[in-house]
Amino acid sequence: YGGNTAFRAEAGDLPEFALYLPGMGGNLKFGLIRSGKSKWLTEADKIETRYRPGSMRYTIKDGLLEQGELNIVAIATYDREALVVKIEIKNIPADLELVAAYGGATGTRFSREGDIGADPESSFYLNPDYCKGNAFQVNNNRFNLFFGAKSLSEEERYEIQYKPLPDPSKLPATIKQLTGIFPEGAILKIIDAKKQSDPLQMLSSGDSTTPALLARVQHLSGPLFFYLKNGKEEASFTYQQLPSVFEKAEANRKKLAERIKVKTPDAFINTLGGALSIAADAVWEDPSFLHGAVAWRMRLPGWRGAYLADVLGWHDRGKMHFSSYALSQVTEPATGPIEMDTALHLARHAEKMGTSVFSSGYISRNPGGDKRPHHYDMNLVFVDQLLNHFLWTGDTTYVKTMWPLLKRHLAWENRNFDVDGDHLYDAYAAIWASDALQYSGGGVTHSSAYNYKAYKMASELAPLVGEDADPYKQKAAAILKAINTKLWMPEKGVYAEYKDLLGKRLLHPSPAVWTIYHAIDSKVPDRFRAYQSLQYIDNEIPHIPIRAKGLNDTSLYTISTTNWQPYTWSLNNVVLGEVMHTALAYWQGGR
Repeated sequence: YGGNTAFRAEAGDLPEFALYLPGMGGNLKFGLIRSGKSKWLTEADKIETRYRPGSMRYTIKDGLLEQGELNIVAIATYDREALVVKIEIKNIPADLELVAAYGGATGTRFSREGDIGADPESSFYLNPDYCKGNAFQVNNNRFNLFFGAKSLSEEERYEIQYKPLPDPSKLPATIKQLTGIFPEGAILKIIDAKKQSDPLQMLSSGDSTTPALLARVQHLSGPLFFYLKNGKEEASFTYQQLPSVFEKAEANRKKLAERIKVKTPDAFINTLGGALSIAADAVWEDPSFLHGAVAWRMRLPGWRGAYLADVLGWHDRGKMHFSSYALSQVTEPATGPIEMDTALHLARHAEKMGTSVFSSGYISRNPGGDKRPHHYDMNLVFVDQLLNHFLWTGDTTYVKTMWPLLKRHLAWENRNFDVDGDHLYDAYAAIWASDALQYSGGGVTHSSAYNYKAYKMASELAPLVGEDADPYKQKAAAILKAINTKLWMPEKGVYAEYKDLLGKRLLHPSPAVWTIYHAIDSKVPDRFRAYQSLQYIDNEIPHIPIRAKGLNDTSLYTISTTNWQPYTWSLNNVVLGEVMHTALAYWQGGR
C-alpha cells in the first residue's frame, strides 16, 4: 500500500503489476528476449512467489535463462505515491535481453475499486482500449505519461442510488501525469498495445492510436530498478537515487510489519502479525480510520477499523479518529418526529436532518463537523471503540472531554431503539451484517448487549467526571436482566436472535454468530451460559472444511455466519471478520 493515501500497487502470483491512483494507473509487465525467442515473465517455466507483508517477491527460472534466475521484489514507497521494482540477475546468458512494457493509464475507477471477486482480474491488464488518449514524453531512460481521467464521485460510486447514474463519458476530463524512470542505457520506444502476444511482436510494432511504452535493456548486470510515480517527479531526481529509495521503502515496510509479532504454537497464526500491521496501516488516512483499504475505501465511523489503533499502539490515531467524529455528532434538535422513507417501503428512516434518528446524539458518516444523514446506526460500534480506547489508555482527561458525546449517544439510543421501555433495543443497520438485516422494532440481543456494556462502563466513568453513577448502574442492570430473562432460551441453551415487537412477541430461536459473540464480548452471559452458547455454534452453525493442495491437516474448517435459508447477501456468508470475532468469543468463553 505504501503511504496513507488511496494510491496502491497491484500485484499477484505472477510478476505483473498495476497502479491504482485511485483509478487505473497503468500496467507494468516484464519479458525476456534471446536468440529470436521471447516470452513474458508471466509465462516463465517456473515462478516461485512469496508474499512478505508489504511487498511481493518472485524467483523466475526458464529455458531462456539456462541455469540462471531472476529475483524480483516489488514494493510501494511510503514518502511518495510510487512503485519501485528491483530485479537481481544470477548466472544468465550474456545475450539475454530484458524488456518492460508499461501503459494503459485511464484514471477510471472500477466498480469496487478493484476488489477481488467484484472487479475481474482483467481490469488491471494492459488493455489496448485503456491506452487510447495516452501521450508519452520520452527523455532517455525516463518518461512522462499524460492521460485524461473521468470518474464518479464517492457518493455516486458507493451509495445505493435511486436515480440514474451520470454517464462517465460525459463527465469533465482532468489531465493527469505519471512519471517513469527505468535503468540507464534502456532503450525506450512507443509501441502498439494491440501487438503484445510476445515481447518481440511488441518490439517490432510502432506508435498507434493505442500507444504503450516498451523499454529494452541489454547487457544485463547488477540490480535493475524500475520506478513509476503518480504525478510529476522532480527533474533532479535520477536513476542513481533508486537504490536508496528502494532501501528506504524496505526499511519502512519492515518497521511496520514488525510492529506486532504473534508467537503461538500454530505456524499459520504466527504469520498474521505482519499482515495485520500492513492492513491496519492501510485503513488509516488522516483524520480517521476507513471502512476498507481497497473496496469501500470511505469514511464511516462505526466499522471495526478504529479498534486497531490501541492494539497497535497508535493511541494518537485513535484519539484523532474519535475527536474528529465528535465534531460530527448532532447536538440539535433535541428530538424529532419519526419519519419513514415511503420510497423504500418504510424499511428505513427518511434521510432528513431533524427527524428522530437524525437528531441530538446521532454521529454522522464523515468526520470534522460534516453533519449529514446516512442510513446506518454507526453510533453503537463507534462508542464501543471509544470505551475500549479509554480502557487502553486510562486517559481520564479525555474521558471528561468525550463524556458529553457519550451521554448524548445513550439518550439517542433510548429515544430511537427502546421506544417501549422494555430495556431491549432494536438494531438498525448497526453491524457488518446489516445490509439485509432488520428486526422491525423487536428486542435484539446484539444491540442490547452493546447498550448494556455502554451503560455499565458509563457507571464506572461517571465518578471520574463528577456525575452520579447510580442511574447508569440501574439502567445497565435493567438491560442485563431483560436480555437474560426475555431473550435467553434455557431449553436450547442460547440467546434468541430477537423477540418480535408485535403479535405474539415470539422469539426467533436460530441466532447468528454475531448474537453470540457480541453477548460474550459485552459480558452478558455467565461462564456456563457462554459455554452453552458456543456449543450452539459447534452443533448448529455450518462448518465448512478447508482443503488445499499440499495441506495435510484435514481438521481445519471455517464457518458461516448463520444457518438461515434461503441464502441472502449479508445474512448467510463466510466472512473473515465474523469468523475472527467468533474465534475471539471462543477464547473469551474459555474454549
